[in-house]
Amino acid sequence: MSAQSEPERADDLHATLAISAEEAQTGTSRVLTLPDGRRLPMTLPAGMQSGQRLSLAGQGRRREDGTYSTLHLTIVVLPGPPAAAPASGSPEAEAPTLLSGQPGQWAAHPALISAGPPGSPPGSASQGPPPGPRRWSRQRTLLIATLIIGLLLASSLGFFLELQQRHVREEANTTATSAALTAATATRQAARRTSTVTQATAAAQATASTIAAYPNPYPPGGGRLVLYAPLSDAHNSIGWETGTHCAFQAGAYHVMAQDPRFFEKCSNGLSYRDFALEVTMSIVKGDQGGLLFRGDIDKDTYYLFQIDTSGFCSLFAYTGNGNEAQELARSIALSFERGQGSTNLLALVARGSSLTLYLNHEPVIKVTDGRYRLGQVALLAVPFADEGQETEVSYRHLKVWAF
Repeated sequence: MSAQSEPERADDLHATLAISAEEAQTGTSRVLTLPDGRRLPMTLPAGMQSGQRLSLAGQGRRREDGTYSTLHLTIVVLPGPPAAAPASGSPEAEAPTLLSGQPGQWAAHPALISAGPPGSPPGSASQGPPPGPRRWSRQRTLLIATLIIGLLLASSLGFFLELQQRHVREEANTTATSAALTAATATRQAARRTSTVTQATAAAQATASTIAAYPNPYPPGGGRLVLYAPLSDAHNSIGWETGTHCAFQAGAYHVMAQDPRFFEKCSNGLSYRDFALEVTMSIVKGDQGGLLFRGDIDKDTYYLFQIDTSGFCSLFAYTGNGNEAQELARSIALSFERGQGSTNLLALVARGSSLTLYLNHEPVIKVTDGRYRLGQVALLAVPFADEGQETEVSYRHLKVWAF
């Protein structure tokens, strides 16, 4: 390794090595760490001077042909005493250079080495100031702490501003949501009112159309349709009894007498004075169906019209003395559809003391009896008085015309 000056070439490597004044006087040994990671041990003789230049052939940059260029090393002699040796175990990485001293030698002031361009003045490439006393460390610590505090304050301010903006957005969203809910509520209320009016109008139209569609067909005619109950379910036939003996089933209103010793009656509780009534009847099982009218249920006073599966019918007046009843008339309907499950049309006209019963538009019984003038109407399931059986009768399409 030559330490003499060599002609410079464009690919040569230039570096600066700093040594203490004592090392310059007595000489020293160093291990240089080059930019490509190679470690170069070298010995500096006594009497080195600042600005002195050493050229080390074959220690510079690696060329494409595998050879190395020349390393030109400029010596810088630092004034003052050397710094204390680093504590045991301190890593070399703390030194801000690429050159390090041997153990026990001035490692706190390592060599400063750089790859400056050819012809750069000594110390100008990467020398910079050596590490200063502890005061600089405290200033650097204070500076770093100030920066950290500033960053924390900035972050806190940003977070606060974000929270404030979020709060403003949430208030705006809440206001908008409240307004939307208020508008939606108003819309629903308006729709409900519109629906109510629409339903009322539809009901009025339905009533008008129903009245027009179902005139009273029984002599002498006339009267106003005051009740039309399809009896297909509880929604379109409001007010009719439901329970053990009265139920909506399979699109009809069923009256059931489970005990053959007693008849059962089911009503909507409405009372009529002078009226005409019509209903479709089918005896599902058992003995007889029929109508109760002008009744005072609590006092057991009413008229009762019954008919069996063969078309035999009778009219009774119950007087309220237990089960005491007076038979007013009996008959047989020739147009009656006989047998269980058959459908027949029952009707009556009650005007004053005149009572007329119809089966399939055929008058079968006509009597004059004025003992009861006002009362409820009910639908019946009537077992025979002797050897009767469980009876079930269904009813549909009940109409009442008032005179």
